[in-house]
Amino acid sequence: MAELQEIYEKVKNLISYDDFVAKVGERKEALGGLCDDEMCARLVLSDLGVSATEREVVTIDSIDENSGNISFAAKVLTVYDPREFNRADGTVGRVATVMAGDLTGKIRISIWDSKVDTIESGEIKIGCSVNVSGYTKHGLNGPEVHVGNNGVFALSDEEIDYNIPTRKISEIKDGMNDIVVLGKILDLGQIKTFTRKDGGEGRVANMTIGDSTGTIRVSMWDDKAALVNELDLGGSVVIQNAYAKVNNFSQKVEISLGSFGSVEIADSEVEYEQKFLKISEIADGMNGVNLSGVILDISDVRTFSRKDGSEGTIGTLMIGDDTGKIRVSLWDDKTVYLDEFDFGESVSILNAYSRMNDFSQSIELNVGSRGNVAASDKEIRYMEKLDNINDILPGKSYSVQGRVVEIGDFREFERDDGTQNTVSNIEVEDDAGCRVRVSLWGEHAELVNSIQIGMTVRISDAFSKFGMNEEIELSAGNRTRIVIM
Repeated sequence: MAELQEIYEKVKNLISYDDFVAKVGERKEALGGLCDDEMCARLVLSDLGVSATEREVVTIDSIDENSGNISFAAKVLTVYDPREFNRADGTVGRVATVMAGDLTGKIRISIWDSKVDTIESGEIKIGCSVNVSGYTKHGLNGPEVHVGNNGVFALSDEEIDYNIPTRKISEIKDGMNDIVVLGKILDLGQIKTFTRKDGGEGRVANMTIGDSTGTIRVSMWDDKAALVNELDLGGSVVIQNAYAKVNNFSQKVEISLGSFGSVEIADSEVEYEQKFLKISEIADGMNGVNLSGVILDISDVRTFSRKDGSEGTIGTLMIGDDTGKIRVSLWDDKTVYLDEFDFGESVSILNAYSRMNDFSQSIELNVGSRGNVAASDKEIRYMEKLDNINDILPGKSYSVQGRVVEIGDFREFERDDGTQNTVSNIEVEDDAGCRVRVSLWGEHAELVNSIQIGMTVRISDAFSKFGMNEEIELSAGNRTRIVIM
């Protein structure tokens, strides 16, 4: 009994020796004789809140599914809400899950029944050090530790260190699990519901985070989707227990948070410097495009039907900088930005993607679920580049300026689908004496009621095509801007 006497010295001011020995006996009986007197005595120390630092500590990296009954100390990293369940015998059980770690790694711990009290009471929470005694099992992501009524899950006065093995965003690859990453929130989406293959309803919310190495999209599924309402744009977060996979649409790696993932506010701000392009640097097929520009035009929002029968919305901005201009399409919930900004304001387009418009043969930007539009404090100068009428070729968009030399009639007509439309035309001449006919459609057609021969007009983003007598003309549609100078 010399070992017991030595261990008892740590608690002799708290309990009598006889009571201590009795508790050791109770422990040994409760564990079915699987632990010797020394181990049971150390478990009694844990119950009394006294450290047993002199013992040989089992580290997490040494635990495997065949380790059997083990004891170790760890820091609580994540606590998941307890839940109740019905056993086969009709009784109600409780279980809570904790992720805990030490300097060698981390492990999932399942706490059962009466041991859940320490979670529900708030006694044990993230950042606490705990003494754990339980048995190992095979889990979905490796070994797990289970703590039943005869086990130990109690606060420890030991200061357990755990170095979070964080990854930079650029290091995250398809197929990785158990990812920990720090990032600044660049965009927050809304919670969306969907129907699973089994007919059940699921929920998802997305956000985009960035660090010094890049950006990545984060999907939060089901119960985790509600986290989007607790986060702030521009804040820094630490994401734990995420997994990575390639998005089949964008072909970019994304990370997801399932039932064991977590998002917490980071202790320090994450450094992230967005790389901004000039409009002239944007090419077809780019992703993650950031640029700043001044708003030249704002369209109305229109609705459309997708192939699957669902309804979508789209609106556009025309953005300009000192190198050119570009059309930006805002999709679905991103169309709210059209009401937040006005002509002449400077904005930043964030995390957009570029595509070639097959009709206009010009590159355009798109702001989808991963993108964002924000006010910019940059001073942006835009000087529109005008095309020479003599250089116009069919099949592209052009911007020209010239004097009105001819004004056609305003007329209404019926489309093939039975809807009504209007059209008129003018002819303009530039400083070089070159002329082009411009067809004005829809609201633009009413321009003929406001202008006179000799007035100067600037026509931006009109599409060129062969018209009457196989002569090239410009067509002013809903993407065209016309200004009387």
